[in-house]
Parts: sequence; structure tokens; C-alpha cells
Amino acid sequence: MKSIFYILLLAAVLFVNFSNESKAGDRKVFIERFTSSTCGPCAANNPSLDAFLNSADPNKVVSMSYHMNWPSPGNDPMYLANTADNNTRRSNYGVNAIPDWFFDGLTSIFGGSVSTVTNLFNARADILSPVTIILSETRTGNTVNTQVKIYCETVLPNPNATVHFVIAEKLVQYSFPPGTNGETSFKDVMRKMLPTGIGTAVTLLPGKVITLNYSYQIESSWDPNQVHSVVFVQGAPLEIHNAATLTNDFNLFSSPAYRVVNQGQTQNADYKVHIPSVADGYNSAVTFTSEVIPATAGITVNFNNGNVISNFPDSLNVNVSSNGSVASGEYKVVLTGTSATGKVHKTIINYLVRRSYIVTGTDRLNLSYKVDGVNYTTSRVFTWDLNSSHTLEAISPQTVGNYKYIYNSWTNGGSQTQTVNINTTDVSYAALYDVQFRLLGLTEPAGLPVTISGGVGGYHDSASVQNLTLSALQVNFNGKTYYFNRWEGQGEGSYSGPNPVAQFPMTSVIVEKAIYDTIDVGISNYNSLVPEKFSLYQNYPNPFNPTTNIRFDIAKSTFASITVYDMLGKEVSTLVNQDLTPGSYQHTFNAGNYPSGIYYYKIQTDYFTDIKKMILIK
Repeated sequence: MKSIFYILLLAAVLFVNFSNESKAGDRKVFIERFTSSTCGPCAANNPSLDAFLNSADPNKVVSMSYHMNWPSPGNDPMYLANTADNNTRRSNYGVNAIPDWFFDGLTSIFGGSVSTVTNLFNARADILSPVTIILSETRTGNTVNTQVKIYCETVLPNPNATVHFVIAEKLVQYSFPPGTNGETSFKDVMRKMLPTGIGTAVTLLPGKVITLNYSYQIESSWDPNQVHSVVFVQGAPLEIHNAATLTNDFNLFSSPAYRVVNQGQTQNADYKVHIPSVADGYNSAVTFTSEVIPATAGITVNFNNGNVISNFPDSLNVNVSSNGSVASGEYKVVLTGTSATGKVHKTIINYLVRRSYIVTGTDRLNLSYKVDGVNYTTSRVFTWDLNSSHTLEAISPQTVGNYKYIYNSWTNGGSQTQTVNINTTDVSYAALYDVQFRLLGLTEPAGLPVTISGGVGGYHDSASVQNLTLSALQVNFNGKTYYFNRWEGQGEGSYSGPNPVAQFPMTSVIVEKAIYDTIDVGISNYNSLVPEKFSLYQNYPNPFNPTTNIRFDIAKSTFASITVYDMLGKEVSTLVNQDLTPGSYQHTFNAGNYPSGIYYYKIQTDYFTDIKKMILIK
């Protein structure tokens, strides 16, 4: 795709849509830069962004640079080193012009001055994040093992998000410009994203802790002193909730994320604020203060055993109380920890008066359900009044591609459409579904006048056993005679083999293809000697179930046919219908799709005719 490049004298804001997220913990503003060593406007604008990053508080901002393969000649070495992840992030935003800088996924500008970047950063930095991310790692030689803990501290109406883990080089330095724009220094270069640039899908629920582990090798082309790990959590559709690097001083989070209390009487709830880890060498005590949002005279916050943590890891108790005059509502208590050296971090606890957080969803991705008549396809978190009533409806059946989903139950045991009453108990409601898999049947060559029976085209319960049969093992098509050869199955548990009846359990979407050929592979020439005469032998075994062997001798070259009839004289199958050279032959007849009974098989050549009886017993 041909890209259009804009050279701007002043930074132009493409879109600004700052979130009204509830206040929660610290935010690291995540700045993503799309650039290239062959882009002249990038070289002109990058110094201002680099100047801002060099002067910014590392506790408040982190950046990442993705390199593109345009403009011409498109040979940026940092792009060529990892085309997949660079292209994935470009596609995430639909970038088609550079320089392009994104602030927390919400604001895009084509370059700009230090003051422009500072203003955009400040507007976002004051919005506290709904999640806290703690990144830790150990290095053994060139092996890096990392652990990421994500603490969801408050409610997100849409809790669906993606965790991205990035390996980056803080500075990539060249002796000579690797491209055409004269740059030799490149800051915060993305080297690899794990597991891929698509990231890992997660659901952010209040109080939920998500732990992810990553491991990687520092490649020989990277400077190990510049390599560092970065994590960011991107919500739906694009807002980045928070980002993290290794801890510079101390970490902070609270638990539980929320408590629910009644209204109209004195109430209280206990929480803890934790410092789970600190940077190497950190030993400064942390003093805590609190702020209730919105400010409410009837709510009091107490640190019952003191408000200082001086040993690490450690925690302290927090008690929130309310009197009978406090109105129903959602109150947030921001806990601020300040070290003796002036380092500041924040976390949040939620105090819900006559309110509760309710999680709804399904146990399958992308299935629809209704809450109070509104359709949703992802998990949702609602803040509902205690004693209020709400209607939940599980939609069934639902078909997504080759899968059909049938409603089974709600996690609370309620009916498919139910009314729930909200109380102080932590509650989540998920609709549970059983899966059915589609069964597809094909022939090769396509278009053969053959019908495949046994549920083809339908959806079947998991683990149910299906049997596919063919309407004919030999057919005439486009002037040729085709014989059934074998089944080719695709999908877990499918059948591949020569049996005309394909039997298998449905453990996945299954495609069964019946392969036909112009050569009857059912016939084998088992003796190279030329027989003295034509003969048709008694089948063996006899009686049989479901296969039997029919042997016959051909004394001279001739057209031969062997036909099977039922006891009423109706033709049921043609086993042989072709020119044969002299020899002794055997055909294996499979009667798996025929009923028990007496059958006759007849050979007819230019020189010989005979008929014999056989018995099928099932």
C-alpha cells in the first residue's frame, strides 16, 4: 500500500478523547512513536520528543518506538529485524503517515514541539489508572525471566483488555546513519513482543490479580546494557490503561478493591495497603495519607496501626467508616504513599454504600447475552443499587462459524431468562453453553453424483459418534468410471482410511472428504501366473461382517464386471467394471452400509459368466 507522508510545520492533533476513568493508582503515560531512519520529517521532530523523555520523571512516562519500511528506500534495519511486530502495532492504529506519536492510545500527533508533548502528557498524567502493574525480572547470563502482576483497583464498564509485553533497547546507536535521514541515535526501539504483537487477552475485574510470566534471550545483536522490559495494558478499543517498567523505588497496591456496606446506619470496612516490593537498595520509609472522592463529611478513613511502612515488603491496615447520613453511592479513597525522599505513589480502595459491582458475561468468547434488554458480546461490570432487580437473558442457540452454542445454565442456577436481586454478596453471573461442532462432507473430484449421509452439514454435540456412508462406491462421471478410494479427514478425531463407512466422535469441527479414483483399488492381482481357465470362487469368510474377499481368475484379456444383488434380484453394488489382463484377482467387498441378508455376486466377461451366494450377518 502506498503511504502518504505529511510534513507539518506545527503538530496537528488527529484526535483527542481523554478518558473520564475513575481515579485509581499511578499512571505511567505510554507514548508510542512510529518512525523510520528513512523519514526526513521524523529526523526533524524526534529531537523534541527525545528532549521531553530525557527530562521527564521515569515514574510517570515510558515510550516505545516502532520502525516502518517507508518512505523509500524502505530499508530501515530496525524494521527489518522484526517486521511482524512493527506491522502489527502499525495496523492496531491504522498508521499510514510518519512521524506519528500516540499518547496512551488516544491522542495522535504528527510530531511537535517539547511544549506540545508536555501539554499532552500533563493532560493524561493526572488521570489515575484503574490498574497497577508490577514488573519484576531475574537475569542469568542472556536469559531474562520476568513476572508481571496486574492489579485491577476499580471498575471498568468494559473489562476486556490486552496485555502487551515488549523487549526494547533504550538506545540504539550507529556509527553512521543506517538510513537516508541522517539519524544515528534511536531511542526506545521495540525489538520483540511476547508472545506476539497481538498480545494476551485478559479480563480486568475489581480486585482481580492477573499474573503472567515471560522468558526471553537477549540476542547477540542487542546491547544487553540497553535492553529492558516494558508492559502495557490496552483496553477496548484503544485506550492504554497503564504501562510499567522495572520498579525505580517502591510498588503500591491495595486489597480488597472494594467493600459493600448498607445505607442509613453506621458502617465500616477494613482494607490493607501493601508495598510488596522495592527497588534494590531502596530503604526510605513511606507515609500514607488519604482522600475521599467525592469529599463526604460522613466518611472517615483511619490507619488503625499507624500510617508509616518502613520495612519491605509490608502492609498496614486501613479502616473506612460511614454514618447514617451518607447517601447511597460509590466512594473512592485514594491512598497516597510518600517516601522520605519525596517519591510519591497512589492506590485506591472503593467504598460502596448501598451499591455493588456485578459482573456479567458468558463462558465462551463473543457470544451474545442481554442485561435489562441490552445486548452485550463481552463481559461487563455494572454498579447496581442493593435491592434493585435486573433481567438477564441467555440467547440460544448461537452460531459462530462452524460452531453452534446451546444454552446450558447460568452460574447461579437461574433460568435462561431470570430476574436477579442485588445484595451485599459479591456476585458474578455467567451464561454457560455447550458446544456443537459442524460436520462437513466433500467428494474429490468435486461434483461426483454421490450423496454423503450421516449428519453432513449439521452441528453435533461434543463427543457424539457420527457415521458417514456413501450412496455409491462406483459412479460414472464425465465419461469416466470412478471408484471409492479412501476418506481423508481433517479435525481432531476425524477418520482417514479405506472403510466406506467413516465413524468418529465429534471432538472438533470435522471435514471428511471421500476420495474417488478411476482405478479400482479394491482389486488386487495376487498371482502373476496366467490361469488356465476363467473361475469365480466362493467368497471368504462366509457368512461375513462387514467385509469379505471375492476371488476370480481371468484367462485372457477382457472387459469384466462383478455385480452384487440382493435376494430379490435388485442390483446393490458394482464391484468391478473395467478391462482386465490375464491373472488371478481378489476384491474386498465392504457391506458396512447394507442390511443383513442373502446376497448374490455375479461375474460377467466376454467369455465367462457365473454367480454365487453369500450371507451377511450383523
